[in-house]
Amino acid sequence: MKILAISDIRNWEGYEKLLDKIKPEIIILAGDLTSDGFASFWNEAIEKIPEYKKELKINSITNEGKIYRWKNNKKPKKHKDKNILDVINEIRNKYKNSKEFLEIRKKIHVDKFYQFLQYAGEKSKVLIIKGDHDEDFKDDYIVEKIDNIKGCNEISGKLIELNKFKILGLGFKDTHYLKILKPIIEKFKGKIDIVITHCEQNKMQFLSLLKPKMIIRGHFGSGRYLVNEVPSVFTADVSYTIIEIDKKTKFPRISQYITKGNKNILLKKGSCRPWFSDKSEFKIYDWFKPYPSTATLKNN
Repeated sequence: MKILAISDIRNWEGYEKLLDKIKPEIIILAGDLTSDGFASFWNEAIEKIPEYKKELKINSITNEGKIYRWKNNKKPKKHKDKNILDVINEIRNKYKNSKEFLEIRKKIHVDKFYQFLQYAGEKSKVLIIKGDHDEDFKDDYIVEKIDNIKGCNEISGKLIELNKFKILGLGFKDTHYLKILKPIIEKFKGKIDIVITHCEQNKMQFLSLLKPKMIIRGHFGSGRYLVNEVPSVFTADVSYTIIEIDKKTKFPRISQYITKGNKNILLKKGSCRPWFSDKSEFKIYDWFKPYPSTATLKNN
């Protein structure tokens, strides 16, 4: 069974063409689909507001007429006047909560998410779970709307059987608190084949107790791992992931790609090392091990 897995979407452009190229049997969307902390709309939408650009220019003239742009939601590294950054931040926050921003953002990101579902649902089975950023804006991520699209199933907290695989969906809320997660583990332990999740890093060790054939995780990181010997793939920091899995093979074949321009580049080494840490994930977590290097599918 061929799976296309994506999550933590920065921009929905190009995924329909990708779908036509890969032709997966199942599409897995592992959370942060209507919003993401690094989504391009945070900059794109605000730049389309004329009043913002005008006010930014007026207030930046005090710094020799230079307008400092923000890239990936980070402050410019070099500046002469630290106060101007505070001014720019204040202006951005003002328009980031404006009606204009919300309307533009929805058009360039949320609407395209639902357009992708409509397209994908005609081609394959689509399984969707909810991430933490999918709650950034009210009435963006609507379970009933997703389920009403042909071929699409929102499975946060639900079990579904597809192509003889039992698949459990666990959104961010299903895993964030152990008092919610532990009863789920007790209920489904040893009874499922695939877990789709948008969990925090430290929750992976608990999900491995379910003893699935595979865990597919959004939220953070990239790469293939063994979590207490359970094959796992992290899909957040890549453009897309291709998985081939069957009932007989112990290690699913996995390839991950980063899109740069018109090229899809095979990811050679992923990372889920915590931010600002100089230690590898394998030194931090004793339940993490490298994935067998031969279990890679080069089909793209």
